[in-house]
Amino acid sequence: MNWARRGLLELWAMVMLAAVVGFLGPFGTYLEADFPSRVWNWFAHLMGAYVLVRPTIWFLAVLSDATAIPRGALICWGVLLASFPLALVWEWGASLFFQALGGFAGILPFAILSAVAILAVVVAAKRIDGELDHRKQAPVQPTVSEDRDVSPTPEIGSPPPVPATEEGEEARPRLLARLGPAFEGPILALQSEDHYVRVHGVRGSELLLMRLRDAIPEMADCPGYQVHRGWWVAESAVAGTETNGRNRTIVLINGEKVPVARDSVAALERAGFLPTAR
Repeated sequence: MNWARRGLLELWAMVMLAAVVGFLGPFGTYLEADFPSRVWNWFAHLMGAYVLVRPTIWFLAVLSDATAIPRGALICWGVLLASFPLALVWEWGASLFFQALGGFAGILPFAILSAVAILAVVVAAKRIDGELDHRKQAPVQPTVSEDRDVSPTPEIGSPPPVPATEEGEEARPRLLARLGPAFEGPILALQSEDHYVRVHGVRGSELLLMRLRDAIPEMADCPGYQVHRGWWVAESAVAGTETNGRNRTIVLINGEKVPVARDSVAALERAGFLPTAR
């Protein structure tokens, strides 16, 4: 993911949003100034919303990864809650611009709409950034014969099937064909990020536009386990484990830490993937 490009995409989307709202001139602002002035005023206020809502989205995404709370629901509710302090700031510092809205009660619905618009800008910019990365990589799609058996998606705690290979031939997961030449293998782990999969290597990682449940079967040549709803880990990538109460964490050979779902611990211990806690 290119964060500089991501920021430019979001900034460009904010300019376009301010231009559209400035052209429409809602809430009595159409007659207050000419078009360039309206666009500038709306851009300033929308960027004020962006400064509050954008860090909120980032924080909630990190919180979702740390607690396994569904990201979509957490971010949506968090963005709605962030609109309340946004409305208070606008009432205190921009009462003249929103004088037609009638105070906090009138500003709040507009603050909610603005917060939702910021969320839409962030989601759209992320998808466009992912599409640009996907096109830049231009991976070669592996050919699959029509009569080939397709293995079902493994459940949490169960390893994917490992097909037999010719003697002396090194197993090579099909997912490697999707990765760019800069990726430093082997593949250590797969992490779900919305509609993407982050492929972790020895040094660094790479995003692929696909679902985790579709990526796991392409790692069939590499023994591993799905240890969490959003994580798959290769057996050879485990450097150690950490225990904190009922929580278990896998430490990869590159230093990355992977959470283990509590309801999967027993199955992983029986399979020998995790040491039995004492």
